[in-house]
Amino acid sequence: MILIFIGVILLLVLGIHRYYFPPIPEQKEIYDYALLLGCPCHDDGSLCTSAKKRCKLAIQEYNKHHYTTLVITGGAARNQFIESEAMKNYILDRAPIPIICEIQSQNTWENFTNSKEIIEDHSVLILTSGTHARRACAIAKQFFSDYSAAWYPEHRLKHIVREIISRILYIRIEWQKRQDKLS
Repeated sequence: MILIFIGVILLLVLGIHRYYFPPIPEQKEIYDYALLLGCPCHDDGSLCTSAKKRCKLAIQEYNKHHYTTLVITGGAARNQFIESEAMKNYILDRAPIPIICEIQSQNTWENFTNSKEIIEDHSVLILTSGTHARRACAIAKQFFSDYSAAWYPEHRLKHIVREIISRILYIRIEWQKRQDKLS
């Protein structure tokens, strides 16, 4: 009996997760833009490991001709250093990529809200970590009709735990928005 109960709960949780975080759309050949989601800088202004990996992914995808213009998003989220500007400098030291920086965002939702003004209705390839890609695409779906994602693998426990918490918060926020519409 307890195994049936656990199985039902597990199916319910998996169903909720799939509803809020559907599969990432299949990547097509080329996008008008790539949206590189920022990471906060260290307190000395240097890039964290995740930001460097995202920058390397942006360079790799550009070299594969998967997008034409890079939008880097992220403001001074945790300190005075603007993450999109720091990431832009890192990339331009390594590759001549056309870049537009969005410098106001403080979180993933704002990354998309503010970048929508730049990207408008063009196609967009989201660049982020593997743990973050599915939630980023769930948010992207609310802003863009033609999108997909490219990511690098992320296996650090700290990032996995943070993403689990972020997904739970995202579901809670989306649930509340739905309830507010029904009221």
